[in-house]
Amino acid sequence: MKPAPFNLLLETASKDNILVLTTDCSTSCIFCSHLQNPEEINAFYIEKLSREQIDTLTEFLDETRKIVIGESATRICEGEPFLRNDIMEILGNLRLKYSDTPIQITTSGIHLSEAVLSGLSQIGNIELNVSLNSSSIQGREKLYRGKAHMEAVASVKQLSHYGINYSGSIVAMPHLVGWEDIRDTVLFLSKYGAATIRIFMPGYTRFSKGILPPEDIRSSLERFTGELRNSVDTPLIMEPSGIKDLHARVEGVLRGSPAWDSGILKGDIVLRVNGKAAASRVDAYYRTLKACSPKLGVLRNGEFKNITVNKPVKTASGMVFNYDIHPEAIDEIERGILRNRGSQCLLLTSELAYDILAGCITQNDGIKIEAVRNNYFGGNIMCAGLLTLNDIETHLDSREHRPEVIMLPGIMFDSSGRDLRGRHFKEMEEALGIKVEVI
Repeated sequence: MKPAPFNLLLETASKDNILVLTTDCSTSCIFCSHLQNPEEINAFYIEKLSREQIDTLTEFLDETRKIVIGESATRICEGEPFLRNDIMEILGNLRLKYSDTPIQITTSGIHLSEAVLSGLSQIGNIELNVSLNSSSIQGREKLYRGKAHMEAVASVKQLSHYGINYSGSIVAMPHLVGWEDIRDTVLFLSKYGAATIRIFMPGYTRFSKGILPPEDIRSSLERFTGELRNSVDTPLIMEPSGIKDLHARVEGVLRGSPAWDSGILKGDIVLRVNGKAAASRVDAYYRTLKACSPKLGVLRNGEFKNITVNKPVKTASGMVFNYDIHPEAIDEIERGILRNRGSQCLLLTSELAYDILAGCITQNDGIKIEAVRNNYFGGNIMCAGLLTLNDIETHLDSREHRPEVIMLPGIMFDSSGRDLRGRHFKEMEEALGIKVEVI
């Protein structure tokens, strides 16, 4: 990894509303993807930031969007925010500047002492994502290289007492800790008030070392999660979800939320929001979020129902959905198709997104949609964010005919148009003589 230039941190703040603070970590998780990347990958670590630099980054945040801290959602490797000695000061200053903006912090939970929890409670409107992974001593020792770090388990028990909203997450490693340990951890998080629980499929690449998950881990985890949903009220979200349609199916409802009080149930399918058809799960979520007391048309066990969710404007309803695709992304793709009408156009996507895209693109005359394998990383990787131009070239070489235009997912590239290996998409465009559009 290379040190992240400050302009990249500024871009991350302004574009993604992520305030990056540190790459330092407490746990050395056995499944950490940052430790498995080859040297040539364009990933970045954060050199120690001064308070002046953090204050500058803060100025680039958008008060109308949730501020995110500690989430490795970009090419910057983010660590444990609570390792910074001045974290409570930073959060206090954020709250003074952005009085009503939710602040979401991803943490291992190890450093959530009672003093920290009390401080977070006073700052207010804090949402924690606690990466617990296991609630047992034995399980945690296997996942954290011999160290149990049981402080995290103790802190989870205290979150409700301090009135702090949190969600839990688990990287499922049944081949190391067993299915029963994962089940017990889900039940533990549910018992102690997690709003939602995300269960992540363990990913591995051809560069990974150690004991790898079995080849059928995805199907096994889908069955396990499906069965476990019947045991808990807490919404369980498997990631990646593997969804193949755009039906706005409710995966769960937060207890005590407007949707809960209005009678929305897990398994309901939202067909309409204020009379307009829901184009996708994301569409249903955001249009419900923005509306004041929206009227929902819901399909439940084959029966249509009208349900009004009583809530203020721009307030979450409490319905939990899997993420599929934003309507703006659909519109952008279709505009790209129209721009290239009359050309042989090929839309390339990841294996995970193929069914979603194939189901939502209506301007499909003269265009083909194909899924590209993640050959560079290999293993069980299937996402667009880890595709490289080498993968695209390999796919094109396997086809009988070359298209005139290819459309590639924008998540493959950084803001300058370079993939994870540092190659610019224009290099491939010039080498192959094919027009490339990044969507």
